[in-house]
This record gives sequence, structure tokens and C-alpha cells, in this order.
Amino acid sequence: MTSKAKPTSSKPSLRWPWSKKHKGDRTVSYQPDLEDQVPTEQVVQVASPIVVAPNTATNSSGEAGEEWRRGNQTSRGATSSASGLKITQAKESSGEASSSFFPNASGFVVNGGLQINAHQHGSNSDDRSGWERLLQNTAPNALHDSKYRFDPPKCDEDTRVEVIEELVGWIQDQESPQRLLCMTGAAGSGKSALQQTVAERCSELDILSSTFFFSSTDPTRNTVSAVIPTIAYQLGANNPALREGISAAVFKDPLVFEKSLKTQMNKLIVNPMENLSREFSKSELATLPYAILIDGLDECTDEQHQAELLAAIDDCLLQNDALPFRIFIASRPEWAIRSALEDTGCLHEKAYLIQLSDQYDASGDIRRVLWRRLRDIGRRSGDPRAQSPSWPSEEDIETLVLNASGQFIYAATVIKFVSERRSSPVDRLRAILTWTPEDRAQPFAALDLLYTNIVSAAKEAYEAAHPERDFLLLLRAYQLLQEGHWTYPFFARPDMSNGILCLEDNSHRWLISDLRSLVTIQHYEIFRYYHKSFRDFLDSESRSKSLFVPESRVAEFVTVACVRSLDRDATSREKLESHDQEFYRVIQTLNDKWQRKKLRRKTSSETIADSQVKTLTLEDQGGGE
Repeated sequence: MTSKAKPTSSKPSLRWPWSKKHKGDRTVSYQPDLEDQVPTEQVVQVASPIVVAPNTATNSSGEAGEEWRRGNQTSRGATSSASGLKITQAKESSGEASSSFFPNASGFVVNGGLQINAHQHGSNSDDRSGWERLLQNTAPNALHDSKYRFDPPKCDEDTRVEVIEELVGWIQDQESPQRLLCMTGAAGSGKSALQQTVAERCSELDILSSTFFFSSTDPTRNTVSAVIPTIAYQLGANNPALREGISAAVFKDPLVFEKSLKTQMNKLIVNPMENLSREFSKSELATLPYAILIDGLDECTDEQHQAELLAAIDDCLLQNDALPFRIFIASRPEWAIRSALEDTGCLHEKAYLIQLSDQYDASGDIRRVLWRRLRDIGRRSGDPRAQSPSWPSEEDIETLVLNASGQFIYAATVIKFVSERRSSPVDRLRAILTWTPEDRAQPFAALDLLYTNIVSAAKEAYEAAHPERDFLLLLRAYQLLQEGHWTYPFFARPDMSNGILCLEDNSHRWLISDLRSLVTIQHYEIFRYYHKSFRDFLDSESRSKSLFVPESRVAEFVTVACVRSLDRDATSREKLESHDQEFYRVIQTLNDKWQRKKLRRKTSSETIADSQVKTLTLEDQGGGE
């Protein structure tokens, strides 16, 4: 891979009034103005005596403040006989217990009349405890360059070129009225690889403000609790003034992390940014990194919290025109983001939407990746067959591309399986292309695990809302009816199948509500399966295991449902009258198929039994001899 020249930043070269650039990096150090310089001793005037109990613990600023208030109230209006009281305190040694009202202060003077002379960057914002508390609530694993995400998925150099250009172009277009981009796509369509690639590109351009990569398998980043602290940390790390403002906010309200996402976002992001904007011009603020990237929102464990995060982004960031941020969120098209983008959702017409699996055909990119990676595996293999220029064949590649259905995860699964160094890549590729359920090899294990997790979660959610229904049975019924296994094309439409199955009009939509990363709805309410391999998964007991529903059981279920639909009340019968004959044909077809299956199983069982009897007879005869 040829090295690329590092892109140059498009930001204007401006010098902040309070900062300086170090050579060769982006480190900015705070330099106070000369007028801010103060002598070592600071003058503090106190209007009335301060009551400080000896040996009072001062580890809680709230208790110390209350002590001061009680002392001040008891002496209010009294004339101090020691007006002009002067208290000089040197820095306490680390070994001494502090009983001072100002436990962290050093070298200051208190005189009569309360007046504290301190420059604007002194006080609590310099206390590191606020920043340290923030760090304790972040998720380092969620950063795009975290060591825990070593070798993260990203796009090959010559793939997804068009969509990357669109994403980066949108982020750089700061004049665009829409400041939120939502990219949805099927499971395994390459969303995380695109996010990683865009994050690295933005980092090279010096416009990356913060990133957060959710992961359902990592407990440190599968909830929303760490999202805002982690974003705030990255903002503060980029700018010392923001760091001071964020640290002061945490020091002032240590329980901020236990509050709503909207409150956290206002206190840790919006307020510090607004304070900064009052001090500096718009052109100076424009030099700040502004791209916020959030990946895998659907991998957050609670969909209500997903919706809360989207609402907080809308309320706090999108509705505040003073903020420079442009936000890019990637997710499977699950309930939270789908409902937010709908006509009645909080993000309707506020977000620029890219439907990755629908708008971009990745087949060409998948073909290039498969050619390149498999040829590379062949060259490194000790098998002469794999080193041949004719391996893999064009026919093999086209078969793989067709099976991938435009989803990168299939190609990644193939490459991982073929690259196993303990066997020949030629043999392992052939195992994929000729695989049958009877084979011991499991080339699609990683893909099957993905399907199993998604279907299991959808089953649990659906049956919690409809405890009287069997999710897997209904899913298979819609699948087989649509594929025309037993019926005429009329019943291929799920909305028409609802009549056969005695279900409500929108039942098919409710059924796949949590399967939208695998199944979508097209014209005439037809199901579209993003992955051909997902249908194969449903059809194969060896792959779907406990989630498998045999066709014979579905045939029996649909037959009974058809009979019930014909026995409904008179009103319903009138609605179905025009389809009665069709129903009868469906019932007859299903019943015949069902009876044939039962007959085959009976015949097979009898054949096996007869074979066993003959074997035993022969053994007995042999034993007698």
C-alpha cells in the first residue's frame, strides 16, 4: 500500500490570545496576561470573624461552607474588636492534618471586610479533582484510537470511496443547515468500518473533536452513562480553556454524572462552550475541532436510553446555533433512531440521512476486497494450488459476491475462514462454496452468531409484548408464505398473509420491529432480507439450532389458521368471501404436503425398523451357527 501524503487542514491559521503553539504538535499552553499576574500573597478581607472549630475535618467543602455560614450568622452586626485581623497561612506540610477553612490554599492574607482578589483562572477550576472525577466516568475503550480496539475494522484504500467522500464532505461543509448526519444500515454492512475511516480522516484534517464507539459486548461502552463524560474529556483535552470550564462544572456539581443526559450535556459541553464563545470571536472558535462521531447506537443495551441520547443531542446541540459541532451517528435501523427520524420524531428534517444498504451497492467493493485478500492469502500459503494465478477462479468470486448480498460481513467471514493457516486455503474456500448442513465444517459460525443474537433479542422483546404468540413460528410462516412454498402469489404479501394467520393488519410490521437490521419492508409490504445467508440460516437446523422451526410444523400451523379463518363470524366471512376458494386450495395444498411428509417419516421409520429386524435376525442366525 502506498503511503498517502497527510491532508492539510483547511482551518485558518489563527493565534489564540491566550495560547501558543509548540513546534511540531497541537499542544496549546495557557499563558496569563501580565495584568493577571498577582503576588504570592493574596489579600482577603473578612467583614466579620471567621469561626473555625479546631481540628475540623475539611474534606467536604459543603461542611466547611456551612461552618462558615453559621459563624457568620452568629456574629452578624457585631463589631469586631480585632478589626484588621490578619491571618497569614503558609502551605501546610503533607503530614499535618488540615483544620483550615481553606485547606488547599497557600500563601494568602485575610483582612477585615470580605474581599477576595484572585485572577479569573484561579479558584476551583484549577483544582484537579473535577477533571479526575470526569476521567473516572469516561470510557477509554470507546475512543477511535483506543488500544483496546487495536486493529479496528476500516475500509480498504480503494473501497467505499463514494460514500466516504460524501461523509467527509458533509462534515467539512459547516455552512450546511443540517448539523446531524444519521447513517443507518443492515447488520454487517460496514458502518463501523466507515466510522473508523472517517474518524481517522477527520483526525488528519484536525477537525475531529470526539468519538464514541458503542459495543454490546464491552460493559464499559454498552450504556449511555459514559457517552457525555467521554465526549467532554476529548473536548477538554483539545483546549485548556474548555478543560478548566468542564473541570469547574464537575467540581461544582460532583453528582452531575448521576443526572439526566440533557443536564450532563448542558453542564459539561454546552455551558463551557458558551462561556468560551463570549470571550473569543467566531473566527477564533472556528479553529476548534468540531466533528463528533458516535458509532453503533443500536449496541447500547437500553433502547429507551438510545432515544434519550438522541433527544438530548437535539435539545442541547442542534437547537443551539452558537455551537460549531457537526455530529455523525451510525446505527442499525432499530427502533430508537428509526422513530426519531420518522415524521413525528424529534429528528425529522433535522438530520441528513444516508441509508447505506439501500443507497449504495457495495458489490463492486466486495468483489475487489475478495480478489485482493484471497490472492494475498494464496501467495502466503504453502499450497502450490493457492499460489496459482488461476486461484481463486472468477466463478468462485462471483458466487461469493452473490451470496454476500452487498453486505461486507459475509466477505469478512469468508476471508477469516479461508485464512486459517493450519489448512489449505483452496480446500477451505471449496468448503464454503459447496457447504451443506451435513458438513462438519462451520464456515459461517461468526455470521450465525450474529444472526442468533439479533433473532434471540427480537424474540424476547416480541413475546414480552405478545406472550400468547410464537415469534419464531410466525417469522418462518411469513418467510415460507412469501417464498410461495405452498400458496399462490396472492399470499406472498405479508399484509395478505395476516388474513390467513388470523392476525391484525400490522402484525407483520410488529413482528420485525427488532429485526430491521436483517429485514426491511418494500413496496406492497413485501419483506426484503438484506442477507441471503440469513434465509439460509433460518432454513438450516445445523446453523440456527434452537431457533430452527421445521417446515412441517409451519405447514400444520398455517393449515389450522386457514380453517379458523373460514369459521370466523359472519362479518369476517363476508370480507373473505371472494377469497374462500383460494383459501380452500391453500388448505388442500398444505394438507397434502403435510400428509406426504408424515407418510415419508412413517415409511422411513418402518424401513429403519425392518432393517434393524433383519440385522438382528442375521446376527441371531450367525450366532446359532
